[in-house]
Amino acid sequence: MYKFQVKKIPIKIAVILCLLPSVSYAVDNTVKLGGALDFQSTYYRNDGAKTQKILSQNKRQFGFYSSVNAFLDYKLETENGLKYGTKIGIETTTKNDRSAPMAIYTENDLGRVEVGSDKSAGKKMKIVGYKASCATGNGWDARVKTSPDGDLLAYITNFCSFLDSKMRTSGKIDYSRKITYFTPKFSFGANNLQFGASYIPDSSNMGHSGITDEQRHTPVGASKFKFVIKDGISYGAKHKVDVSDDLFVETSVVNEVGKPIAFDKKTEKKSDIKFTKLNSYVVGSEVNYQETYSFSASYGNYNKSLTSPSVDKIGRTTYMYAVGGKYKFNDKKNAASINYFASDHKKSKLDAITLGFDYLPTSGVKSYLQCTYYKTKGKYLDDNKLRFDGSEGILVYIGAKLNI
Repeated sequence: MYKFQVKKIPIKIAVILCLLPSVSYAVDNTVKLGGALDFQSTYYRNDGAKTQKILSQNKRQFGFYSSVNAFLDYKLETENGLKYGTKIGIETTTKNDRSAPMAIYTENDLGRVEVGSDKSAGKKMKIVGYKASCATGNGWDARVKTSPDGDLLAYITNFCSFLDSKMRTSGKIDYSRKITYFTPKFSFGANNLQFGASYIPDSSNMGHSGITDEQRHTPVGASKFKFVIKDGISYGAKHKVDVSDDLFVETSVVNEVGKPIAFDKKTEKKSDIKFTKLNSYVVGSEVNYQETYSFSASYGNYNKSLTSPSVDKIGRTTYMYAVGGKYKFNDKKNAASINYFASDHKKSKLDAITLGFDYLPTSGVKSYLQCTYYKTKGKYLDDNKLRFDGSEGILVYIGAKLNI
């Protein structure tokens, strides 16, 4: 049986990356400056504990929020079609939405290689049930507080990746450092297929810190431990079929694997408890007709990742699913959507339904309205006593977004 040699991956890809640009000199270069500015007014109401009812410190149910991202993409192209360059996130004076990390890339007929601290292949190829949505889509949970105590009870509100969002330092732009490879898109008649994979030797080695610094994280709340993922691999496949000139179906499967290293939050010492290896997946699909009607659905499962029978006594299973539909009208200047999300994290359940509306008066400008109603029902242990939790809330966003 063939044994997968993880340690040889960085060497092989690094050699390819170094050799490709030397094939010929660049004959053309392109500089692209891009970004987005988002402004929101938010209304939030929850019937849970007092700690869950605060939106703004001195205005509990209403507040304004703004964020921005800006990036510089410098691309060169050689006479034989090889493309290479770098994409750099630019820091701003207002809050950065952290969507533009740093990466160096090269691309030709053999595929695309990225190095740096950009999003992983799995995150980039993933399709979720919010693919067909308006407004912020799966960003509905940005301001909610679903749990009265995040150290005792946690609910799952999205399809975030372990090796990306869940292992990211709060307030920082960059993800962990990695090497990523995407194959070219293989075409078979009306079908095209693409594969991608990222290798992360150490998830604690973040793009904003030194190589010897260690950034530990709690990927899912309600844990007494922080984790680091060693030899993490995020990979996926995406398939698209053009059923007709008006209809296409796109499907993706992504997976994350890796070896966890746990540290006690209080003592910061390495734990001797054996936790299940990271092995999570998400399957998703989108159906689109005439770029007017779209439907999306997805399912994800953690496969008991980063859990232990001695620690997770109530349950170890986590799964989530979502469906959504979107309709564009008025010459595609308006759109409406409805989405449903449900999750079960160690016997603690959450349901959310979201209505969204978009208005696009001109290219790059969007105003939106989004309303989400959610409900939780959970259980947890507090001093070895079984306790129960439940709440419901509503979140309304009215905002405007400018893309440049």
